[in-house]
Amino acid sequence: MERWLILADDVTGALDSAVGFAGTGLVEYGVTLPVHVDVASVSTGSRAKPTHDWETDDRFDRDAVDRLFVKIDSTLRGWPGEHVRTAVAWWGPSATAVICPAAPALGRTVTDGRVLVHGTPAAQTAAGADPVAPTREDRLPVLFDAPLVDLADLPGAIGHHPAVVVDAATQADLDALAAVIEAAGPRAVPVGASGLAAALGARRSPRQAPGPRAARVVVVVTSVHPVSRAQIDALEVRVPIVSPPALDIGTVTHEQAVAIARATADRAAEHVHRDADTAVVVIGGDGTDALLSALGAEGVEVLGSVLPGVPWGRIRGGRADGTTIVTKSGGFGDADTLNAIIRTLTKDEP
Repeated sequence: MERWLILADDVTGALDSAVGFAGTGLVEYGVTLPVHVDVASVSTGSRAKPTHDWETDDRFDRDAVDRLFVKIDSTLRGWPGEHVRTAVAWWGPSATAVICPAAPALGRTVTDGRVLVHGTPAAQTAAGADPVAPTREDRLPVLFDAPLVDLADLPGAIGHHPAVVVDAATQADLDALAAVIEAAGPRAVPVGASGLAAALGARRSPRQAPGPRAARVVVVVTSVHPVSRAQIDALEVRVPIVSPPALDIGTVTHEQAVAIARATADRAAEHVHRDADTAVVVIGGDGTDALLSALGAEGVEVLGSVLPGVPWGRIRGGRADGTTIVTKSGGFGDADTLNAIIRTLTKDEP
């Protein structure tokens, strides 16, 4: 079985894309690069950085894996062009990035090379107003300086262009794209989001683990995003919550947001211990990494998703080894998403 490396530009993206491969062997997100696994997922931490220098990081060993998947935000937040160019150059000069960040289950599609969110161009949605890492361009051929190609022409394009763009409106479209990428071998570098990761993972005959159950839920909110605040305010059940103070997101810099996430994670670490009956729900990517580090963890064994876009797994290493962890990005979901996560974790039926 081929060993895959997932390179994401943030932590929640690394976990979310790893879900697509869950059940196909040992799948881990690592604070450091996991070894002796079938699928390793790591974050470069470069979502909000216009210049990328992660390729000098000794976590990334080109010779340790057979295939590369580059995770970008499904709404193109941050600096995906720089992330992809750096990743593909690191992978090899003859590689072609096959770009399709569609995630139909979340309403994200690619039509005529443009990323749409429920039919609206991504840059015209809330992603375009993100205060830390907004969507600057939603036309993929423009963003990546790459031609739009039909799926039938893709095999001939791989190896002849540094990057190509492919449309997809349904999961069936992504399944067909995954088949071509698999057949092309390592020179085809898939670039996308949870939809394409799931299509590639499905080709490895996954065996899904039973969903998580918990008698106790601890919520750790490390994101200052207003969506996270709305989800806390809408909670219908009483659970322990560790969160930052309410802030004006328009005045918070990226550096301040990261510092707040780390401080909140440090406080939360005092409440998290090895406990098979407890699930820790972490909102915010920077805080997830900070919490794992504060717990002395090496990473997370990724086992599936609680809801679409909401991965779960078990903490690996450290003083909370084996404890269930559920993660979600700060801006993802609606007001009821946190309630839905807790209901799923605590329901009695299998």
